[in-house]
Amino acid sequence: MKIRITGNQMQEEMLQERWQKLADWHEILLSEDTHHLGADYKGWVKLPEEMVEDLIIDLVETAREIQDKCTLFIVVGIGGSFLGTRAVIDALNGSREDCPEVVFAGFNMNGAYISKLKRRIANESVCMCVISKSGRTVEPLLSYAVLKDLMFAKYGYQEARRRIYVITDEKKGDLRPEAFENQFKAFTIPGNIGGRYSVLTAVGLLPIAVAGHDIRMLLDGAKDMQKADWSADGELLRYAAGRTLLQEQGKSLEIFEYFEGNLRYFGEWLKQLFGETEGKDGKGAYPACLFFSRDLHSIGQFLQQGRQIFYETMIRIEHPAEDMEIPWYAGYPYAGKTMEQINACAENGVLQAHQKAGIPIHEIHIEELNAFTMGQMIYFFEMSAALSAYVMGVNPFDQPGVEAYKKEMQALIAEL
Repeated sequence: MKIRITGNQMQEEMLQERWQKLADWHEILLSEDTHHLGADYKGWVKLPEEMVEDLIIDLVETAREIQDKCTLFIVVGIGGSFLGTRAVIDALNGSREDCPEVVFAGFNMNGAYISKLKRRIANESVCMCVISKSGRTVEPLLSYAVLKDLMFAKYGYQEARRRIYVITDEKKGDLRPEAFENQFKAFTIPGNIGGRYSVLTAVGLLPIAVAGHDIRMLLDGAKDMQKADWSADGELLRYAAGRTLLQEQGKSLEIFEYFEGNLRYFGEWLKQLFGETEGKDGKGAYPACLFFSRDLHSIGQFLQQGRQIFYETMIRIEHPAEDMEIPWYAGYPYAGKTMEQINACAENGVLQAHQKAGIPIHEIHIEELNAFTMGQMIYFFEMSAALSAYVMGVNPFDQPGVEAYKKEMQALIAEL
């Protein structure tokens, strides 16, 4: 994994000033210090190396049990209980052959969407996993209620309870007693890990394993990044240093860009990670995602010549998993080349054009998309987000602002 920063506003000496601050906060995160902002929610920091082997074995065995039972595995959750999991599964090209298709529910309240799932439940062999710390978040609560009712109607109580799985808080919330009462197989969301930092817990690991992917390799990639050089002399802090500098210089928008379609939901996870981690006290950059070359034909004009309020973070995959040769009738100069060769020309063309326009760009280079590199990326961006927030002076691990709309929504629901 390589970090490269280009653009005319990234003065090296100013970056180095921030490196030491970021390195200091990294040391604090690794320490046993409990007196800093968010100290109760840093369980993710050492999670890759401290993951209990018995839990991994239990997750893998449960995943195999689910694979044997069903062709469709419905994961009910929202936010951190959904985005990271889908990001990894999609990046690894979906479920492997002979594994259940993993689909998601509980991230919207759209009647048409849940109705489609209802029809699939009627026609397929189904298992379901509901993921929520509190068990009271509206979207997953409603979807779980509907889907559980359908499961009970289709399979009867005894069989349905063997097909429903729960991932929730160890002691608190509504789902823990629900799981105990119905003897649902249950896993725990650690109390010291917030939702957007939970993809490497059972929250993400169980569905990822059900899809047939190697969760040990995923954790090994995260462990590799955990053990990497995060000191002031290392390269890994360059990204966090660059983005905090650019925000101080007035850049209010971070655009995550990717040329690999399977990274769409990784981009969605990044939006939550940075939006909720930094967006407090009037601080933070608004996170947006663009898929190139598609979005070059809609947003490319603004990027090149519009109001320069943004910086770019380009995620580049050096060796795509698949490619295809272009046939002769595409004509010169395309015939005989491959799709990914042309895609790489588009990547480099965008980079050069935007550099000439003076746009600050971070390049994140990934060798290839696999479970190991996904683990690396997850940990890298989690740490970069947390350190950036600390340097900005905000708590990386809370999200008090989301309660405002929930309060208004509940008042309106009460009037129905």
